Amino acid sequence: MKMKYQFYLSGLMMLVSATAMADDAAIDACRKAASEIAKGETVKIKLEQKKGLAVYEIEIKDADGSEWEFKCDKASGKIVETERELPSADHPAFAALKKIDEAEARKIALAAHPGTITKVEYEIEADGTPTYEFDIKMEDGRKMEVEVDAATGKIIKAEED
Repeated sequence: MKMKYQFYLSGLMMLVSATAMADDAAIDACRKAASEIAKGETVKIKLEQKKGLAVYEIEIKDADGSEWEFKCDKASGKIVETERELPSADHPAFAALKKIDEAEARKIALAAHPGTITKVEYEIEADGTPTYEFDIKMEDGRKMEVEVDAATGKIIKAEED
C-alpha cells in the first residue's frame, strides 16, 4: 500500500511541475509580446478571467511616465487588449489628439451620471482614441466608470464599478 501512495505522490509532483513549466512558458510569451509594444519596467503580472478567457494582465511603466496595461491570452500568448495611461492631459501624446479639455469632459460625464468625480485618468485606447476616464461616486452610493472621448466629447463607455 505504501508503494502505491508514493507512486501517486510522485505522479502528482510531476503533474504540478509540468503545469508550472507551462505557466512559465505562457507568462514568458505574454511578457515578450507586451515588451515588443512598450519598453520599460514590468510592474505587475496577474492571472485573471475575462469573459471566460484566462488572461494575464501585464503592466509596464515606460521612461516617459506612461503606464501600459495589456491583457494577454494565456493559451495563445497573444495580446488581446492594450491601454496606455498617461500621467496628465498635457502629455504630448494626449495633447496632440484631444479636442476638448478636461473641464468640458467633466461636465459631459457628470451630466450623464451626476455625482462626485473621485479619480481621473488620461488614456489612449488600442485604436488610438484619447479618453478621459472618470470614476464617479453617484449620489445613491454607486460607483461609475465613465470614459469620454477627448476628441469628440462623446461618452464611449459607462459602467458600474
